[in-house]
Amino acid sequence: MPRIVVQAYEGRTLDQKRHLVRAITDVVVDAYAVPPETVTVVIEEIRKDHMAKAGVLRSDRDARAESGGRDGNGLPA
Repeated sequence: MPRIVVQAYEGRTLDQKRHLVRAITDVVVDAYAVPPETVTVVIEEIRKDHMAKAGVLRSDRDARAESGGRDGNGLPA
């Protein structure tokens, strides 16, 4: 009974999620030779303000990128 957990930032459409779980299920069925009914896929959506890398929230990184790499005062971030 394989259980696959996918962690991804929120914002994908329902159709994208459907496509993802079908594709993952097909790969697991093929690789493990198990019936599709035994495959469970869990999508854990993560808010960008709930994940950080190198001490900086992802939401802050995105905001910096949108501002051309400058902080709120126009200085390099």
